[in-house]
Formats: sequence, structure tokens, C-alpha cells
Amino acid sequence: MPSSTPSWPRPLLDVGQVQHLSAHMPENLRGLVDLAFWAHPRPGELLALRIGDIDLDAGTVAVQRQVVETDAGLVESPPRAGSRRVVHLPPQGVSALAQHLKTRSPALPTARLLVRRDGRVLRAHHVHATWSTARRAADLPGVHLHDLRHAGLTVAAQSGATLAEVMRRAGHSSSRAAMIYQHAAERRDAEVAARLGRLAAGTTPNRTGT
Repeated sequence: MPSSTPSWPRPLLDVGQVQHLSAHMPENLRGLVDLAFWAHPRPGELLALRIGDIDLDAGTVAVQRQVVETDAGLVESPPRAGSRRVVHLPPQGVSALAQHLKTRSPALPTARLLVRRDGRVLRAHHVHATWSTARRAADLPGVHLHDLRHAGLTVAAQSGATLAEVMRRAGHSSSRAAMIYQHAAERRDAEVAARLGRLAAGTTPNRTGT
């Protein structure tokens, strides 16, 4: 699967667009979209998640492993050095994962969280084929799967997360990659200011005090 660190320029999705994309995925893979956005795992980490990695009571996702595509199939290994982590989710993310877990019941905690509709192992090419169909149906044909991680980390930065906090959520060992999301948040804030300016320009101030 491609690199999870975006090259510029990339579209910056908002929450509404993410929900729209999720709605166009088949039921068994809507959780993939929600996880990529709210928990920000890399593609290989996403496919490696097991049901037991989700703690709905604590509202967390434990990122403990990754899978790599080889000619022999999927090979599981620890994630990148220093990138094991537990990511806390907002209520929206917990709710979305609770819905996804209903589609996996009564699977064991050791079972893969994300599987094909028939329960077989999910491979990267299955994900991309389904994603391509969903993004076209959602009228967002240029959106890549890793844009979900980018958008979620940017929202985290917008919420006031420090660089260190963004690094921890992303599983980054250096600040260079995490700065991408900080800069994206700054650009989004500049866009907000520009919209405020346009709104103010179209409003005649009431200086009479009434």
C-alpha cells in the first residue's frame, strides 16, 4: 500500500466528507474509513488490527503490529520502531467502531478487525478496489485512502494538539512528518480567516447602537 505521509498538494477532507465516504463503503468496511480518520493508523497497521485491539469502554485503539504484502501473502511484524501506541478516540469514533464490531460478532478477540464480506483475509487490492468505487460514488474521485489519516491528524492539530501529541497519535519518531499536519492546520485556519473577511466585507456594520 502507498506511503501514509501525503505529498502536497492533497485534498483536506472535513468530517462531513469523511462520513459521506464511509456511507458509500460496504457495511463490512465502513469501519476502515472511520478508523483511518479517527485513529490515524498507517495502511499496514490498519489491516493488522484485531478485534481485541479495540476497547470501547476506554475509547481506545491499540496499534501493536503491521502487515506487509509479499508474494507469499501478508506478513505480520511489529510496527515501525517506536510506533506502538494506544490512540484515544472521540465519541464519534467510538460510536462508529461500536457499529463496526456488530458486523464482526461473534468473532474472537484474536480475529482480524477488518475482513472481506465473506470473512476471508482483506488484502490491499481488495481495499483499493472498494475504495475506488466508494470515492466515485461519493463524488470525491481524487481522494486517496491515506488522505483520511492526513485529515484526521490535521483535525487533531486544529484541536490544539501539540507537535509531540500529534507525533504520538501518528506513531512518528521525528517531528518532520508531524509538522505536515501542523502546517495543514495553519493553512485551514488561514482559510477560516479569509472566509470571515469575506463575510465581514458583505456586512454593513450597525453603528447606531440599536
